[in-house]
Amino acid sequence: MNDIDGITLGRRIKDLRTLRGISTRELASRAGVSAGYISQIETGKANASLQTVRAIASVFGLQWMELFEATPRRGELLRKADRPELDSTSSAVRHFGITRAPATDVEVLVSEYEPGMAVGDENYVHGDSHEVVVILKGRFLFRLLDQEFVLEVGDSLDYRTSTPHMITNIGDTVGEALWVVTPPSGVAPQPSPTPAE
Repeated sequence: MNDIDGITLGRRIKDLRTLRGISTRELASRAGVSAGYISQIETGKANASLQTVRAIASVFGLQWMELFEATPRRGELLRKADRPELDSTSSAVRHFGITRAPATDVEVLVSEYEPGMAVGDENYVHGDSHEVVVILKGRFLFRLLDQEFVLEVGDSLDYRTSTPHMITNIGDTVGEALWVVTPPSGVAPQPSPTPAE
């Protein structure tokens, strides 16, 4: 690497580390190097080996070459038509990813539900994350342990994913909900075995 590459790399790593709220010591530990070495890389005083660059990129969920972008992307546009559809066991409930790498601290997805379709049950939990659901279209019944809520467009509900929960489209058209989970639970919600009555 030449000096320009080293300086660019250092700035990029520091920007990403600051954005993620990761300390120098934490990044070093996760990348398998010393905190002093990370500091030297960030200030351009040391050149990083390819092995170290790959390890650091992995911590951020990036390809190693992305660390050398002179002008790092501050945001990335995702058109609705380009949303990746997540695996689902039913075409009556469809999940679409919104967040992508390098985001690792939050998961956002949009789900579409055919009329009468439900996800979850009295035992459905996934991890112990903070989850927020916002209704974008339609009318839903949301069961949270022993409570029931009717949610309409613009309504939201937040809770822990360790609390049993279930959502049912009680409208007569396709409903749509936005989900925000932090930290990500890594589990796409699956529809109940049969449509709700």
